[in-house]
Amino acid sequence: MSDLKKVTVTVKNFEFHSSQDCARLYKKVRLLDESGKIFYYKNLIIPKYLERKGAFAQDVPRTWFLKNIHKSAVVLVAFETKTGEVEYDLDEIRELSRSGFWAGVIIGVASIPAGVVIATASFGAGLLLIPFGLYQAYKQVFKIPAILSRKCLLEDFSRLGVSVGEGWGR
Repeated sequence: MSDLKKVTVTVKNFEFHSSQDCARLYKKVRLLDESGKIFYYKNLIIPKYLERKGAFAQDVPRTWFLKNIHKSAVVLVAFETKTGEVEYDLDEIRELSRSGFWAGVIIGVASIPAGVVIATASFGAGLLLIPFGLYQAYKQVFKIPAILSRKCLLEDFSRLGVSVGEGWGR
């Protein structure tokens, strides 16, 4: 499983990519850490609640709690305000996990007929698409919801010393 990381960063540059009901996807996010080193996230997913609260303000140092869900995708789970209070909304994380689950189901169902159609057009080479699509569906249906589960997030927060209330959101 992916561990929750606590990092202090300043957003320098980003490229908005897409938006869902509960979150936004930013690509090529350039960040500056507290030591002055520049680093990038290819895909950064930010729940809309955290964005409204100011977690993604440019040129302002913020302490983020991040969770890797893929080698190139990171989810912002919570952030620390200037007053030291941790803002989070686990309901939006749950919705994000559910939307990934349904995307995985669609990928799994669509990969078989798509592989057959492409195999017909490419003299069988398209059959390689089926196992790839089923693997992607497996990750979306099983791995990502497990990484973003309430139980896993609460354990990760407790390891970092952040007290989270009994309710889902804040």
